[in-house]
Amino acid sequence: MNLAQCANLGGDARSPMSHIVREERRRCYWSICLLKRLHGGDFSILDAPEVGGLPYPESPNRPARLLSPGPSALEIRRSDMQDQGIIAYVIMLSEVFARTARYVRLHGRPSNVPPWSPHSEYSKIIALQMDLETRMPYTHRFKPANLGDRSPEELQAHREYWGPWFLNQFLYHTSLCLLNHPLLLSLSLRNFRSSIPEIFLQHTSDLISSHTTWIIHFINFFEEKRFLVSDPLLGYSAAVVATIELQLSFTEDPAIREQKRDRFTKCVKFVQQIGQKWPHMARLAQRLQRLEDAVSATYQSDPGAQNQSLLIDLSRFWEILEYSSNSDADSARRLFGDSLYAGHPSLAAEVSQTSPLPEPTRLITHEEERPSPRVGGFGPNATFSGVQDYAVSSVVSPQQLSLSNDEFSILATNFFSQGQEFLRSGENWDSIGNF
Repeated sequence: MNLAQCANLGGDARSPMSHIVREERRRCYWSICLLKRLHGGDFSILDAPEVGGLPYPESPNRPARLLSPGPSALEIRRSDMQDQGIIAYVIMLSEVFARTARYVRLHGRPSNVPPWSPHSEYSKIIALQMDLETRMPYTHRFKPANLGDRSPEELQAHREYWGPWFLNQFLYHTSLCLLNHPLLLSLSLRNFRSSIPEIFLQHTSDLISSHTTWIIHFINFFEEKRFLVSDPLLGYSAAVVATIELQLSFTEDPAIREQKRDRFTKCVKFVQQIGQKWPHMARLAQRLQRLEDAVSATYQSDPGAQNQSLLIDLSRFWEILEYSSNSDADSARRLFGDSLYAGHPSLAAEVSQTSPLPEPTRLITHEEERPSPRVGGFGPNATFSGVQDYAVSSVVSPQQLSLSNDEFSILATNFFSQGQEFLRSGENWDSIGNF
């Protein structure tokens, strides 16, 4: 990034140059920005171009819209919005992803500001994403894309547009999945155990349900349309969803358990598919399988079992959720040589003992006992009668715990099951989240 700035790529040169050269400079600069934002580099505000500075690179033309009813009122109202091209909106949204990645690297470190506060980093990132969404014209959104009516041949013929379009969708949904990830929330809420508002529980629960379903929807779409994807960030997105689906799969409800296990398996297979091209994605798929093995080996389905405490080796999660930890170490070693390459610092075993937070209160009528999937926003929003549990964690010394093996990888009932009782260690949740 510093070299790009030293070469003055961040601004159009004043000296005369051809349109081809000018466009090449813009593509070079914004490609560097994307690499830094998407692949784990801390993005300083000083790195961002000034407002009104370097224009975005040119974007491929949007494929012609298929036959459909006339434009909606919303589309007409937005017709005066300037369309900067799909590449521009990927670049804009990459800033949200970079800030979310930095939020993940904090490992849910508690602060004096709760996540529902407008001054929290959680709220600031959500606000930034909503603001960027208002700048994207209707023409690049999900509904007018008419994906279901487009043939595999048509999608392939216009990959230069659909590639960035799908990346934009995955960036959008993955950021919201990460911000509302049950593990990150459980860790960040340690200082607010007695003051969690009910509306926040509902908010995070609904976001997780909706946006994990969107990622699954696109994975199914790629399979149905035989649309080959190779972007490793899409594989990372599937891995994030897989960790959430794994947690939700440990439930006494057999229908929900089967559904969540199928979604977890689908995500892992998708990562494995991309791993055929990218070795670090293959390693990511192996990490997901090791996490599943560790959970399955220690899960206790009997709520009356004596060992109801939960011990988590959080490093197993961070090596999946931190995108930068999935980088291709072999390429870096070949580039710099063994004398310069030191590798990423290994994650120390970090053990937490948890108990679940209360579920948000739901009013379910007889007609709504099994809500059916519905379409809205960016994609299908499936609502399930089983709501994910969150967990409140407190770090304890491994010497204080009785472990059944030498690895801190015990993932037991509380965090990975639904419907468990909410009273642990004499804690009283009766007054939490009720208005």
